[in-house]
Amino acid sequence: MAQQKTTFGGVDILRFLAAVLVMFYHYGFWAWAFPEGVSARATGGIPPHPEIGGLVQFGWVGVQIFFVISGFVIAFSAEHSTPLRFFEARVKRLVPAVWICAPITAMVLLFVDLSWPTDAVTRLMRTALFVPYNPWADSVYWTLGIEIAFYAVVWILLRLGRFDLMEAVAIALGAISTLFWCLYYPFDWSDLAEARWLDLLLVHHGCFFATGVLLWLMRFKAVTPARLVFCALFLAGGVLQIISAVDVRSIKVEAAMPYAPPIVLFLAAMALMAWSLRLDLSWRGWRRIGLMTYPLYLIHNVVGAAILGALTRAGVPYLLSLVIVGATMIAASWLIAIEAEPRIRLLLDHTIFRYRLKAA
Repeated sequence: MAQQKTTFGGVDILRFLAAVLVMFYHYGFWAWAFPEGVSARATGGIPPHPEIGGLVQFGWVGVQIFFVISGFVIAFSAEHSTPLRFFEARVKRLVPAVWICAPITAMVLLFVDLSWPTDAVTRLMRTALFVPYNPWADSVYWTLGIEIAFYAVVWILLRLGRFDLMEAVAIALGAISTLFWCLYYPFDWSDLAEARWLDLLLVHHGCFFATGVLLWLMRFKAVTPARLVFCALFLAGGVLQIISAVDVRSIKVEAAMPYAPPIVLFLAAMALMAWSLRLDLSWRGWRRIGLMTYPLYLIHNVVGAAILGALTRAGVPYLLSLVIVGATMIAASWLIAIEAEPRIRLLLDHTIFRYRLKAA
């Protein structure tokens, strides 16, 4: 079977579960533990629920899982692509969900008095144009600039006709990122932990993308001692980044948070991903579930938090409210992925990409 025909049901499942982890982290913990956050403010204020928060407070590590999956999937999809086709595929993957979810989020911000018309329009335009710096319609858009930075690295290799250097470039990215985290505590670089420019240079998260690329190489090329060593090294770098992320969140919520759970969760996800790549999970439904991940990630935070706040104020028990909001957001992501996004892609085909189609 040609590589382009291969599907990865296990990766799609893991990607969806990672999005669900992030969603319930925001609803079950961040929405009350960090009152200054946009999700907490969107709820209108809800009381603490530590009995639930203790179970979901590490769901943010789903983002790190996303980055590893992205490294794998992008390397896989780019190998036999051209610069133009790769660019088109990335635009048609990123743009539709943003153009659908960001306006909905902006309207909710207005509805719950977290924004005003000129501010909402500014945030919406910056989000729709993929400006890599705040303000955005929602804080969750911080990851898109990082993803695009990695896509740019891959596109440059394709443009130069040197995709054969993908492994070397990934190792360089992973090594720089891992070195940064190794030096982070000895040199007290805590002020750099959330520096956006380091995000966009892939210094913070390059170890995750590099891990994904190495998983692709070992799945489709060969498992070699060198690749295993680099993969282990970059996983260690990822663990160090997770430790720093725990520290940042501990400061924000003014309470010590343990390190072990997010580290174990991340490493378990990596083991599951590696194991799933050996399985034949080619049912088309898994792919659809994977496609729901991106809109679920984009729409859940502000929109879901506003619904959560309304339900709790109406007297619905908190746990039941979580279930209702989670199910609603999953259903909304399904509608966006299956019904709305294809229409935006068709619009792009008849506008931005119409000349390529005519040439074909």
